[in-house]
Amino acid sequence: MISTEELLDTIRGEVLLGEPMKEHTALRIGGYADFYVDPLDRDDLCRALSLFELRNLPYTLIGRGTNLLVHDDGIRGAVIATSRALGEYTIKKNIVTAGAGVPLAVLAEKTFSLSLGGMEMLQGVPGTVGGAIAMNAGAYGQEIAGVVSWVEVFENGRPRVVPVEGIEFGYRYSSLGGCVILGSGMKLGKLSAAEHDKRDRLRREAFRERASSQPLSRPNAGSIFRNPRPEENPSGLGAGQMIDACGLKGARSGGAMISREHANIIINTGEARAADVVELICLAKEHVRKMFGVTLELEIKLFGYEKILC
Repeated sequence: MISTEELLDTIRGEVLLGEPMKEHTALRIGGYADFYVDPLDRDDLCRALSLFELRNLPYTLIGRGTNLLVHDDGIRGAVIATSRALGEYTIKKNIVTAGAGVPLAVLAEKTFSLSLGGMEMLQGVPGTVGGAIAMNAGAYGQEIAGVVSWVEVFENGRPRVVPVEGIEFGYRYSSLGGCVILGSGMKLGKLSAAEHDKRDRLRREAFRERASSQPLSRPNAGSIFRNPRPEENPSGLGAGQMIDACGLKGARSGGAMISREHANIIINTGEARAADVVELICLAKEHVRKMFGVTLELEIKLFGYEKILC
């Protein structure tokens, strides 16, 4: 165990007891964390990590909480926020160094404004750089794997740099998915004025399409399921298209609902519980399995769960 006094003596940032996780997730769902730690800076965060690892106590890192489902019973141990501690970035020529807590959309917008290409289509992806690397976030033909040069992780009590050659990336997957990511270096391409204008038109068109097809005004965690791999999916349909074909748009459980705009998104209509979301997840998986013979895999991350049985 660890006392509140010891935490306060070790960490210079904020330490909250029994913090409701619904205040820190895009779905606005989740029970209480035993401790919610918001370190002041990178060194403060590393001290917190070292303390919990030394005591062999559980901890979970959280960025902006955009793709998380937190159990109604909450999370044991500590939740450690990264947005403040790891929220800085630098851009020198076409080289970007960014902390794991930097919002991906902010970095994508800034680099593109400097005529640097490679991240511009990621501007509509919520979440942070760390989360994006952990799951190899992508949109409209771009993936963050395409620009990563190295990633810094916290391992065995200290930071370590992993070159891109030592990282395996796949569709919504990276081999660093279970690691504590502190930051990353990225190399982008310099765009000519003509190429910048061309990409800007494509980017704006993609964002208009996204705004018209997704429930951006309602609390949600983005795509619930990964799109199946082609070899596992003879139909060629995406996860949302298959759920839609099963007639599940608008299906409800308590305060949760499968979006009428996009069937691969579950929204919180007001007072949804995590259990409501899980019921809809299982409903979608069951119907898609029966109709298409495809087992959908989750894209969202589960906190407080070992796994969902359905």
